[in-house]
Amino acid sequence: MSKFEYPSLSRRDIVNVLADYQIATVSEADLINPNPDFISNLYTLILIHIDFLPEDHGQVDFAALEHFENPDLHIDSVRTMNLFHKIRELIAALDCPKKFTLKDLIKPDVDRTEFFLGAILNFFLHRHVPFLILAHLVI
Repeated sequence: MSKFEYPSLSRRDIVNVLADYQIATVSEADLINPNPDFISNLYTLILIHIDFLPEDHGQVDFAALEHFENPDLHIDSVRTMNLFHKIRELIAALDCPKKFTLKDLIKPDVDRTEFFLGAILNFFLHRHVPFLILAHLVI
């Protein structure tokens, strides 16, 4: 049996990384009691910081909204779905063993939230390491 675990960060490490890189100011209590608005905003800030989400992500494709009878009622849901798809795409690219679901945004679970945030921030911290090692070997 392998002792390999998927790389993730602890709750304390998540709070420290977010503060050190000035992504967001959160406390461990915020992560212990996650609410949908807080989690959506936090994922948005992280994805913008790692350049995986454009800063104008809040702009909704109005041509797409024209297909709805009452487009004003769907703006928030379209934004949520766009964010969900971006997070899911990143998590899949990280070869994460757990699948990110819409429930992780709408009704966040403490353990799953910590796991996904830790995985994304771990990627953020170490994404350039192989390139730095390779560059050192070439020089």
